[in-house]
Amino acid sequence: MPTLRFAAKVVLPLLMLLPVLAGSLLAQVTPPARPKIPPDPYVGGDAGLMAKIGYTAVGNFPFGTGHSTRDIDELLGSEPLVWIETAHFRIGSALPALPLRATGDGGAEWVDRTRKELKRLAKLLPKVKADTKDLDQWLRAHLIAMRLEDLYTEVQSVLGVKDADFPPAPGDSRSEAASFRGVGPFLGMREKFTVLLLQRGSSHARYTSAHCKREIAEPIRHHDIAFGSMYWGGTLETANGLFGSDLALHTHMVFNVAHNLYTCYRSYSHDPPAWLPTGLAHWHSRRISPRFPTYDRKHDEDREQRTSFWEWGKRVPGMMKNDTFEPLEVFLNRHNAGEFGIEQHIQSWALTDYLIQSRKDAFAKFVRACKDPLHAGHKWPEPSEVSRQQRDAMKSMMATTPAELDAAWRLAVLGGKARK
Repeated sequence: MPTLRFAAKVVLPLLMLLPVLAGSLLAQVTPPARPKIPPDPYVGGDAGLMAKIGYTAVGNFPFGTGHSTRDIDELLGSEPLVWIETAHFRIGSALPALPLRATGDGGAEWVDRTRKELKRLAKLLPKVKADTKDLDQWLRAHLIAMRLEDLYTEVQSVLGVKDADFPPAPGDSRSEAASFRGVGPFLGMREKFTVLLLQRGSSHARYTSAHCKREIAEPIRHHDIAFGSMYWGGTLETANGLFGSDLALHTHMVFNVAHNLYTCYRSYSHDPPAWLPTGLAHWHSRRISPRFPTYDRKHDEDREQRTSFWEWGKRVPGMMKNDTFEPLEVFLNRHNAGEFGIEQHIQSWALTDYLIQSRKDAFAKFVRACKDPLHAGHKWPEPSEVSRQQRDAMKSMMATTPAELDAAWRLAVLGGKARK
């Protein structure tokens, strides 16, 4: 199986994109000594609380091919990392303490959402105070862990699956495409999904240089083939400090991790058509907040400014009425989200939302069929083969064609108004 096609995908938010830092110098910089990190005041190694909240480890555990959390601590030096392993994720967080008060765009929305999260967390961890005025470093890490597990549960609901539907170890034959479940218990992956949240872009560049076969300061999705996992990482310096907003960070994390979860469903042997994981990732992230859309970059050096318009729902009827959206016969067969403009991103999300609302069960079967192994996983399929698989899945699982789906979607949005 060729490894190049499994390479990392780079994703950045819509606001200002940071320049890639000088690669040759970053790897040569000796990181400063790691700061002393206080013990977790909420779990504190209590095995009963660990089991209650669903954690399998706090501290040292494997994180990727040939490296553990301790190796990352040594590599990144002054990043004040704390580590949590949940049922489905391995998480490293260097996020600093943050006041819980409403400031800036979406501040009140964030405080309200976070207060509700704290109330849920307090039911599991008695030392959590739902009325706290500050989120300390450990509390932020526990919130990240809860948010990721919430996303995993939501993705399972969309797919109509549960943990028991996936094999505990490799063994399923890819030649039996329809019954193939994957190669492991984590939506079909061997290992848990990994997330790393750092303070500095230079730290992320150092990590990616050491462990992702490329050096990049920006947020990145990366398939760790040998380890059998999918990674996403980002930093507080992303987009001139956008991730300093916890709501923006939460939204972008959900987009990227959701993209990883759907891409890895039943293991990662080929990419589905670009609209599918993109639309699903937008669908999940916009349920957190619609204010911070995420766009795939065309390439590592892409610095194009995207529109800051985020009220997509208001725009959809007009875009459809004025034929801004591509006919689905064309749109569904695009295979590179890096080539999407704002129109294709909105179309991905709006079509996904329509399908989940109007035919959720059939849509789940369609997504599953789009991840049937091609060529028994022995070679990367051609785009035409992926398109053919999608068309067959649409016909067999949703009893429709792209043209028929286009008409039904238009009728639902515009109430049957004629196309110009």
